Amino acid sequence: MGRRGRLSESGPRARLSTYPVPPVKGPVRTCVGCRGRDQRTALLRLVLDASMHGDSVAGARRIVVDVRACLPGRGAWVHPEPRCLELAERRRAVPRALRVDGPLDLGEVRAHLGQ
Repeated sequence: MGRRGRLSESGPRARLSTYPVPPVKGPVRTCVGCRGRDQRTALLRLVLDASMHGDSVAGARRIVVDVRACLPGRGAWVHPEPRCLELAERRRAVPRALRVDGPLDLGEVRAHLGQ
């Protein structure tokens, strides 16, 4: 008889993530900069500025911090640390998370983190 019901390490019940599970229950998001998982309340949500109908003067679309995490549209989550924002910029993770092409203006986000 063959071995039935045995799962390999890559089977459907295999562990999917190597990140530690946060001890507190609630919504968990991934930082686009450091790729670390954290509580939704510990991260900042970044969204495209919906008030601008066209591109800005420099041709870059503006990214704003969604403090209340309730603005419409796709969001990118980042830890409120300049290091994570720099990593996200270097990896070009914010445009990828927002599914947009072209340059993005992160000046308002930098000013928010500088406070």
